[in-house]
Amino acid sequence: MLYPLVRWISRISLEWYYRDVEVVGSERIPRAGPLLLAVNHPNNVVDALVVMHVVPRRVRITAKATLWKNPILRVAFPRIGIIPLRRYKDEAARVRAELEGAAAPARITPEASAAITPDAARNADAFRAVLDTLAEGQAVLIFPEGISHSQPQLAPLRTGLARLALQARDDRGIRGLTLVPVGLVFERKWELRSRILVHVGEPIEIDAWERAGAPDRKDTVARLTAEVNERLRATTINFPTAEKTERVLGVARILTGVFDAPRPLGAPDPPLINEVDVIRRVEAALATVPPAHAERLERFLARLEALRAELARRDIPVNEVQISRAIAPAARFAAREAAIIAGVGPLASWGRLNHWLPHRLALWLGRKTSKNPEDPAMHTMVIGLVFVLIAYAVQTALVWRWAGPGWALAYLISLPASATWGLRFRDRTRRAARRTRTYLQFRSDPTLQPRLAQELMWIREEALALEALAVAGGPGAAGGPGAAGPRAGSDLKPAAT
Repeated sequence: MLYPLVRWISRISLEWYYRDVEVVGSERIPRAGPLLLAVNHPNNVVDALVVMHVVPRRVRITAKATLWKNPILRVAFPRIGIIPLRRYKDEAARVRAELEGAAAPARITPEASAAITPDAARNADAFRAVLDTLAEGQAVLIFPEGISHSQPQLAPLRTGLARLALQARDDRGIRGLTLVPVGLVFERKWELRSRILVHVGEPIEIDAWERAGAPDRKDTVARLTAEVNERLRATTINFPTAEKTERVLGVARILTGVFDAPRPLGAPDPPLINEVDVIRRVEAALATVPPAHAERLERFLARLEALRAELARRDIPVNEVQISRAIAPAARFAAREAAIIAGVGPLASWGRLNHWLPHRLALWLGRKTSKNPEDPAMHTMVIGLVFVLIAYAVQTALVWRWAGPGWALAYLISLPASATWGLRFRDRTRRAARRTRTYLQFRSDPTLQPRLAQELMWIREEALALEALAVAGGPGAAGGPGAAGPRAGSDLKPAAT
């Protein structure tokens, strides 16, 4: 009973904090049968909420056992179906603390402390619970990195996932087990109204996976772990350093807009998967452009940055440079938005009015209590849920007292939907105002739009030319590994000007 409620609350919380959860490859998730979901872990508990939201079947989740210290979670987690995992580093820290507390400090030398090894069988009960769940044909979520982090690439994968999959097949005789990698890509995970990409990768059918060549299956476990790592990397973004991450992301974000066209206000941005694809292509191109063309590449990057800076200064989205300056389309735009404001505005305003205070308090406290990029979303969502429920109870009680139970019930029913409408309406009106400012700038300076459009055309053509040079001069030029790498760019057609 508790899982459907938690899933519903997760959906509402995600809709309030994030603007969109984009799912690619959902057809790869089996609707029935034993299933292991291998998911990267960039954003703390939010990652589990996202999986619960997008996977259409019940999922049991593994989580670090230290969370059970919280008395509320200790009661709730078993009812939701969460399985505690005792992580190596947590157990080592616990054993070290117990030894240091039981002995004189002089008896625990640094060498002895470093040599502390937790019980190798510490997760026997958790493994048994996972295997029992798979034997029942259910789904289990595992974060194979073992930690939540903000590093620019996947952390090294633990072997527990592979060991579980092989134990299920070879020791428990579970057939039809599928292991599905799921990559979570957050546009800006700490930022309100940003987006999430859920990219489901190519599944691994465990029945068909190679059989263990040795009794302890160590080599097979290592190979399966490596395969999961490769497929999970294909669904995520990975860079060696944060500096390279920022450089490539900056180039890719502007290029994604350069190759895009004006979009409706309801979906103003290119799909996040498009940006991820461009990120990978930019990374490959920057790494493989022949040295003879380094000066040309730097000139391209300089002009791209100059365009980005000007568009940011003028607050013009790059994919709106091509909007029409004609009066008739502008009049239709104004009439349509006015009609939407008249029709949806009252419900949206009702939602904003009833949720403004708890939302603002949650945002403020979420930022105040956050110490790293994984904190703001989760803290804000949890605090916001508490404040919103308190506000609902108080407001409904007041309506009940003043107008009776019928009106109180109608009032309560209207609140969740009006909150969602309020946030979406605010997003749309902000985009409409931004597009209006862009239009007025183009009307007031007739030279601005043609100049920006010409620069966009040059950047499009130069980007395609540089990618072609990179493909021709890269590892795949002679039929090597890079031959099946980034697409050559022929699918990126310049938008009509």
